[in-house]
Amino acid sequence: MTGAPQLALNTEYPAPNEDEIAKKLVQILRETVEQRFLQGTTYRGVNTKSHAAAQATLIVDPDLPENLRVGLFKTPRTYPVWIRFSSTLPDPLPDNDKDLRGMALKLMDVEGVTLLEPDSNAHTHDLIFITPDTFFTRDPQDFLTFAEAGGMSAKKSLGDLFKLGWFMLTHPSVAICILKSQKRIGSLLEVPWYSATPYLFGERAVKLSLWPWLKPTTPVPQNPANNYLREGLARQLKEGEAGFDLRIQFQLDPYKQPIENALVPWREQDTPWHKIATLILPVQKTDSPEQLIFCENLSMNPWRCLPEHRPLGGVNRVRKRIYYEGSKYRHHQNAVPVVEPKP
Repeated sequence: MTGAPQLALNTEYPAPNEDEIAKKLVQILRETVEQRFLQGTTYRGVNTKSHAAAQATLIVDPDLPENLRVGLFKTPRTYPVWIRFSSTLPDPLPDNDKDLRGMALKLMDVEGVTLLEPDSNAHTHDLIFITPDTFFTRDPQDFLTFAEAGGMSAKKSLGDLFKLGWFMLTHPSVAICILKSQKRIGSLLEVPWYSATPYLFGERAVKLSLWPWLKPTTPVPQNPANNYLREGLARQLKEGEAGFDLRIQFQLDPYKQPIENALVPWREQDTPWHKIATLILPVQKTDSPEQLIFCENLSMNPWRCLPEHRPLGGVNRVRKRIYYEGSKYRHHQNAVPVVEPKP
């Protein structure tokens, strides 16, 4: 490709200033969260609104071909799982507002040492998914510019709105991605979920997705309650089980499926999906006060993972510090210990 950098498969290209960018992002998010604490709230810097925590089981497919028997999926087995469903905008808004949604899985009884200190021997492994199939900025520098323009702030002055508007005008691909990815949904169990960023799968780069068993038949209510997604999840899991197929797609072309540009979707026609496991949510209760508190205190980090499934790309590299520092600060303010749950 004339004029383009020469890219190799399964290869990262870190920018030299990523550590400094991560520090600045942590500080911006810390200031945003401190404003919320001053207002008497205990919200997160990201994935702010907790919908529910649900129990599940991840079942590794028993007949995987040899090239898919990697890390977590090396042998046929099951993992107990906690799932945290969330929305991501800086303020925890009514569910009828357009937003990105999050679905984070915490696998337990995982064999091996994970990459995140001090939880490397906790025998847990986190998998992070959102509703769009891409992240909302290209790389860490775009992420920082967006945050400095007020994109992560809950309360925006006229000056903040001007800065954010200018950022959107000068970063049209980010603006288009944000507008396309913020949607209303009827049910958390009827939409697909995507890793949006790449991860290792042994020695190869992949993206992951969760594909729902249930068809998207639940409409957005005509007169929606502020927490209709939480209420709908509780109702659906009271009436019957739900499930998802866990799938991966490989990087086959470093230009069509880049690692360092998180705005580019990996299109199915270029790299097909391969099912590797099944996630089953059994009949259960998800809306007790105790479980909602447990949900709020769950700590998720894509770097709490086995080395065979290490996060890839600049967005993921700065996420490591952002998620870790955010969790530590939130638990300190809430006066609860940072403890990994047991099955």
